[in-house]
Amino acid sequence: MALVRWQPRELFSLRRDFDRLFEDLWSNQDGGTNGERTVWRPSVDIRETDQEFLIHADLPGISKEDIDITVVDGRLTIKGQRHREKESKEGGLHRVERAYGTFTRTFDLPAAVDTEAVAATYKDGVLEVTVPKAEEARPKQIEVKVSA
Repeated sequence: MALVRWQPRELFSLRRDFDRLFEDLWSNQDGGTNGERTVWRPSVDIRETDQEFLIHADLPGISKEDIDITVVDGRLTIKGQRHREKESKEGGLHRVERAYGTFTRTFDLPAAVDTEAVAATYKDGVLEVTVPKAEEARPKQIEVKVSA
């Protein structure tokens, strides 16, 4: 048996792993072949800078009218819906792998944010949400003065 060094994981990573485990247990991700409605989760990247949080979500095939973004008490929630395309009378479906239906993604932001300045853009199926940190949560540079 090989000896493996234990490296503690950050708390957010552990919570994300548990959330993903339970969401996968209760959701149907395979899409099926008979067109049933499925539960899906768009992929999201979250990056933090000194000034803001940047969230990128892959939402191909969704119109901007079907996207709802809220920030309340340090929690960012992205909700939306992808509609099934109208079926054609010509030819039948052989396989349906794309997921349709509603989704909700909620993220706890680890610092106070300025909810009045949140901005979102949507281009080429990618949603970008910019959540500025509140002034008190931003790092402050302290000048060191030299006395004579």
